Amino acid sequence: MKKHFGIVLIASIIVSILLLYLVTYTVNYQETALLLKFGEIEKAVVEPGLQFKWPNPINKVVKFDTRVRTLAMANYQTQTRDKQNVIVSVYVNWRIADAKAFYSKYRSGNTDIIYNAEEKLQEIWKDRTYNLFAEYNFGELITLDKEKFKLFDLERGSDSMLSRVRAAMQEDNYGVEIVDVGISRLGVPDNVTESVFERMSADRQAVVTELMSQGDKYAKTMTGDAESKATIIKATAEAEAKSIRGEGDALAAESYSTFLKNPELANFLRRLETLRNTLNSRTTIILDKSTPPYQLMIDGPAILKD
Repeated sequence: MKKHFGIVLIASIIVSILLLYLVTYTVNYQETALLLKFGEIEKAVVEPGLQFKWPNPINKVVKFDTRVRTLAMANYQTQTRDKQNVIVSVYVNWRIADAKAFYSKYRSGNTDIIYNAEEKLQEIWKDRTYNLFAEYNFGELITLDKEKFKLFDLERGSDSMLSRVRAAMQEDNYGVEIVDVGISRLGVPDNVTESVFERMSADRQAVVTELMSQGDKYAKTMTGDAESKATIIKATAEAEAKSIRGEGDALAAESYSTFLKNPELANFLRRLETLRNTLNSRTTIILDKSTPPYQLMIDGPAILKD
């Protein structure tokens, strides 16, 4: 009897668990659940926790993850206002904001609802924003000039990709919130790239030419200033040299006039100078005692008598 009681207890627990599984469901904090009754929406459950329902086919639960999703669009080519071809890669960050509207819009047979939503989002994107690049010049999207740079306006300005897609989703209540949009890559075709590089090279060469011209101008100015200063210095030095030579000539003339008055004194002084120049170091000379001007060392100077 006890053995049968244990089997019955285990069976009862299993049946209870199965019944509990059939009549309950859980909602996580990042989910929204739709409770369907015979295929139609009965209510949306956003509060996390354990919930009750009737078993299938009366009630069916469809859950949606309400966290932000990122949709990367396929690359496409368009033109700017100045007729430049550009290749654009964009992304959309979106989330399910209204599960009822979302389910009603995108359920279609056995097709995945999220796939249908992203297909519709790409369709709206192309319809509303494809020609938006035609309102901007190429130089406003790719430039180093902060004043001309307009890429932020294109992405999130008052009339931008973000505002246009948001307006489209709100017009028909798709149950989707557009969190953010942006350009992940903005490029140009190969032939445009070559022309852009050539233009950039020409611009840089023009800058180099201008800088070299300014450098040559400064160099010539500095050279001219240096040559002018050198000319002034040389002229001043020559004038001072002429003045010194003039003073020397004047002093020499005075000396010459003195020597002309007394030639014997002049001759004697010249002999003394010769002695100083030849005997200013250890020198051995063998000469006759009468050899001028060395006879002065024996005879002494002649003394004139009155």
